[in-house]
This record gives sequence, structure tokens and C-alpha cells, in this order.
Amino acid sequence: MEMDEEIIYADDEEISFFESISDYLRSFLGFVQNNGWYFLAFIILLAYLIPKFLPHYLKWLEQKAEAAYDAEIKKNPDLYKQKQEELQKARIKFQEEYEKKAKIALEKQKEKEKKILEEKQALLNNGTPGQSINSSQKSKNSKPDYKPLMGSGSGSNYRPPRRSACSGGGCG
Repeated sequence: MEMDEEIIYADDEEISFFESISDYLRSFLGFVQNNGWYFLAFIILLAYLIPKFLPHYLKWLEQKAEAAYDAEIKKNPDLYKQKQEELQKARIKFQEEYEKKAKIALEKQKEKEKKILEEKQALLNNGTPGQSINSSQKSKNSKPDYKPLMGSGSGSNYRPPRRSACSGGGCG
């Protein structure tokens, strides 16, 4: 009884692919191990120099963009007119929206004032004799734990010493 044995051969391409990846990985790690301090110094140098030069670079980019825009306007003056008209339309639109919102806010404010006035008149008409609006508002605003006749609280009588030009007693 002989068993048929199958011999499975791995593809040479697969083995060489994984070997090449591992070879590249080993060489990269060896390079990093040998030159790690240089990488660290380079990163520290970049961390120091980027904040120094970034504002200058951004300013240079802005000037370059403005110069390109100016050159485009010189080539095509109608473009400048068109952009100015669009800008004016946008300003008018925002102004109209602002005015609408201001009118709505004014109406709400008037409604609030009218409501408060009606409440005050109702309180005056229906209130008990001797009760005034100010006393009811004072009772709402006062603290519930505040009792002025119970004496002073702890530390409420401290006042700092006066300051004078002669703090050391040297004025005569």
C-alpha cells in the first residue's frame, strides 16, 4: 500500500517577494539604527526653524497671490468691475438681512416692554393696599438666607490698612 504523495512546491515569486520585503525592512532598520541621532537632530532643528520661518513664508505667498491678482486685473479690467459689482451686491444683501433682524429684535423688545407694563398695571389694579411694585421686586431679588438683624457674619468686618506715601514711618 503505497500512498500517493503530493509534493507541493511554493512559488519562487512569493518567496522572493517576502524575502525582498524583509531585506528592505532590515536595511531600513539598520540605517535608522546607524543614523538615529542625525534624524533626531534634524527633527529638533525643524521644530525650531518652522515657527521662525512660517510667518515669512505665508506673507510671501500672500504677496505672490496679490501680484498674480493684480496682473490678472491689468489683463482684464472688466473682471475687476465684475468683482466690485458682486461685492457691492453682497454688501447690500447683508445690510438688508441686518435691517430685517434689527426690526424683528425691536418688535420683540417692544412686546417685552408692553408685557411688563401690563403686568405692572395688573399688579397695581389687583394688588393689596400698601403693597407696591418695588417691594415685590425687592423680595424676589433678595437672598433667602440674608438676615441683616442677626449680626455680622464671619470675616465681613475686615478692612485692609490704609496706604500712604510714608509707609515706613519716615515722613516726619
